[in-house]
Amino acid sequence: MIEEAAVVTRVSDGRTWIKSLQSNACSGCLQQQSCGTATLAKVLPKREFPVDCEMALQAGDQVMVAIDDGQLLLTSLLLYLVPLIFMLVGVGLAEAWLPAPFNTDYLPEVALATLLTGFWLINRCQSLLLLHLCFKPQIVKKLGAD
Repeated sequence: MIEEAAVVTRVSDGRTWIKSLQSNACSGCLQQQSCGTATLAKVLPKREFPVDCEMALQAGDQVMVAIDDGQLLLTSLLLYLVPLIFMLVGVGLAEAWLPAPFNTDYLPEVALATLLTGFWLINRCQSLLLLHLCFKPQIVKKLGAD
């Protein structure tokens, strides 16, 4: 599990809204490549987002948020493979449907266009994909309470 400290911003409708507490000190640290906190900070948005939680929390409470590292790896794989699959399908369709002189001339443009379309779709759907379908951040414990 990759863990990071967060603060509860509000509690409403059975959902707890949290915001990451990651500091700017991570940008100067030499261990960024192997640090779980820096990795989690890149994944979690800088804005507040809802998390399902069974604990009784109030606004201002500091909590520890965790994400399963296996799910993070699977999500990274998905985010890289979807645009590549878009590109391969686009090139295959262009090769099959374009007339003979054009099917080889325009394949690089089709490949680039479909690859960028895949990245654009991932970007548009990332909040749904990352926070709701692929992995759900979960509050593991309340900090400062024994």
